[in-house]
Amino acid sequence: MAKSVLLLRLEGPLQAWGSRARWDVRDTQPEPTKSGIIGLLGCAMGLPKGDPRLETELDTGLRFGVRVENPGRVLVDYHTITDYLPTAGREWKAAANQRSKSLERLQSDPDSRPATVVSPRAYLQDAAFLVTLEETGNHGTLLERCATAIQHPQWPLYLGRKACIPTRPIFERLADEYESIEDALRRHPWSWLGARAAVRTPAVMPRSLTAWVEVVAAGQPGLVVRQDAIRTNLARQYGFRNAQCLDVPLASVYTAKETGP
Repeated sequence: MAKSVLLLRLEGPLQAWGSRARWDVRDTQPEPTKSGIIGLLGCAMGLPKGDPRLETELDTGLRFGVRVENPGRVLVDYHTITDYLPTAGREWKAAANQRSKSLERLQSDPDSRPATVVSPRAYLQDAAFLVTLEETGNHGTLLERCATAIQHPQWPLYLGRKACIPTRPIFERLADEYESIEDALRRHPWSWLGARAAVRTPAVMPRSLTAWVEVVAAGQPGLVVRQDAIRTNLARQYGFRNAQCLDVPLASVYTAKETGP
């Protein structure tokens, strides 16, 4: 029996989907995390960070799957940060309405030197993903509301970090011909190539695509535990969920005649 499945395309020069990016070192996973996608939907719907609906409606009410259209490459940026800025008068000032402990230490000891924090930040270059979402509870029109919000977002959308701007509309479509997100991951056309299909040769085409699908029931074989479920708490700790890997033959989602969007 067919059901509604929300399809999203994530493509851009840079993406970043961290799962352990709490402090100075900011990582990225090989594919989007569920917390990152729930955050993207929350941004589209105008839900601020810490809003309980991110967990009680979006995380709980949606089952998540992702297919790697193009894995891209990992880039690590040498990044530095500080909590105060130089002024034109060769002094220092804190950011607006913020307290800077570093600046207070500098002002109490004029002989000390300004210091910055080195913060390595990882990104995915030229990666592309297909995200699938389906409802799991009795939330009524949750998928429709998400689809509308993605097309008309309250706040600007980005791919994991604010510097990661998408190069195409994120909304693909709200489909009703698939039986589940697994079925969509196995059959929805592979469109990452698009106009590039004419210049790619079969020798460089992958034999299959990797997909990950969220599994609600525990105890099934081959499950991987991911700690990327949204939880609204002051410590910004995430919950656990189960995921299973799917191998999608390229022949089932792509033919040489397809050109894509």
